[in-house]
Amino acid sequence: MYELEKEKYLGSTKNIFNTNEGIAIVETEYQNTVYEGWHSHNNAHITLFLKGGTTEKRKNFSETVGSGSLLFYHSDELHLNQNTLFPSRNINIEIEDNLLKELQINEAIIEKSIQNSTVTKFLILKIFKETQNADTFSNDSIKMLFSQLSQASNYLDKYEKSPFWVKSLHELLNDSWNETPNLQDLAKVLNLNPITISKHFPKYFGCTLGEYMRRIKINRALPLIQSNEANLTEISFQCGFADQSHFIRTFKNQTGFLPKQFQKL
Repeated sequence: MYELEKEKYLGSTKNIFNTNEGIAIVETEYQNTVYEGWHSHNNAHITLFLKGGTTEKRKNFSETVGSGSLLFYHSDELHLNQNTLFPSRNINIEIEDNLLKELQINEAIIEKSIQNSTVTKFLILKIFKETQNADTFSNDSIKMLFSQLSQASNYLDKYEKSPFWVKSLHELLNDSWNETPNLQDLAKVLNLNPITISKHFPKYFGCTLGEYMRRIKINRALPLIQSNEANLTEISFQCGFADQSHFIRTFKNQTGFLPKQFQKL
């Protein structure tokens, strides 16, 4: 077992962007087998798996993750990785204690934010996009984007304490992600007044109905784009978009990347 210092990962480091204000964005890739024993990292970090995947083991659980998955690691938390797929590529958002104190958040809040996975995933991609063409505004932009993770956690708290119909609506929308449900249809299925959904939807979901549905569709598109098994036109239709231009605009709005840019990551 050994401990990795800040900005150090088991894979090969492709790029590092450090804001010098408590956030480092480290892009890593795995082309060959690496150390598979127990290890830890000095700093807490979030990992977004762009390509490939691995079997992740912690003290109390084990899970297999793949393209589009998110994991959070507490500082000095023991874990190991086995059966890594090659090639694999990750984006790691590394956070130092001084930043958490400045933003008045803690590791538990960041850990909870990844349960709101779609929102957190898109924030990480926007942070990563800032590192691609960095300018004098990038450090502040990255900090502002990162601070929104606490909002993702707050909405999850509201969702967990929400009325029964909110969870039913969540399941209904995710089951019909490739459709175009409207308020009248949803209200009829849930036996609610459409005004109830319209009034309270932003409180529990953090956005409008249309925005929520677009997020679901783009989240579905991420692993499809990285797999290179279909072209963008096919993916746009598979994910419920009427045309490719709408898909491209929505993808860029949610992630900061054009689909072809994301495909090349």
